[in-house]
Amino acid sequence: MNKFDRATRKYYYDDAHLSECSARVVKIGGDYIELDETVAYPEGGGQESDHGVIVSLEGFEIRFVHVRKMYTTRVHIPDMPDIGVDGVIEHVVHDDDKGLLEKLRLGMPVVVRIDVMRRARLSLSHTASHLVYLGVSEVRPDAVAGTLGCHIRSDAARFDFAVSSRFLPDELAEIERLANAFVTRNSRIHMYAHAEYRDARYWECEGRVIPCGGTHIDSTTPIGSISVRRKSMGSGKERIACEFAQAMPEIDAFHV
Repeated sequence: MNKFDRATRKYYYDDAHLSECSARVVKIGGDYIELDETVAYPEGGGQESDHGVIVSLEGFEIRFVHVRKMYTTRVHIPDMPDIGVDGVIEHVVHDDDKGLLEKLRLGMPVVVRIDVMRRARLSLSHTASHLVYLGVSEVRPDAVAGTLGCHIRSDAARFDFAVSSRFLPDELAEIERLANAFVTRNSRIHMYAHAEYRDARYWECEGRVIPCGGTHIDSTTPIGSISVRRKSMGSGKERIACEFAQAMPEIDAFHV
């Protein structure tokens, strides 16, 4: 049970394409705003957060440049990393807009609106990263077992692995081939929640399932050609990164 006395309603799980919603101000911090509801995805699972604006019905806008999830309850689910569920979402305000915080009051109605292009690029990048991860799981299952973390940016993504031997050129070529095969097949992406915990999510493509609470596009085609490269991170550590320079225009990818 969540010991915190409140939780933010997360609309990004109801509709990944929703770009704005109405909300009310719950808390005003020195550099952040907490709302009772939001469409803004917080940083988590390696994915960078949404950016956007909080619009007052009185006519002023406050930009947020980071979104974070706080005061979650840790749960253990078999075959899924321990995750935090429930909790509240804080929208971190742009430095130049902090002075506008004094114009807010608790309970004030607002509209929270995200940067749709940024969300679309992050969703595409996260989906591409999973295709590469599936390739790694086939070519180097030992690396998957030693996954250290990932970082999903709007223009690229990468995974870090603890390995006993480096990735060889022919292995990288095969990982790239396998990832691009999903793109060529126009594979569909499905997201669904755990039966008990709404914040525990799963990503599925062609019957392959990965625990993931990030945002994704609905089809692999908009990703275009994926390029894969490696970088040594020191003894026993390898970084596998992917880029997708031929991706479809972001807004088209978001709505496929």
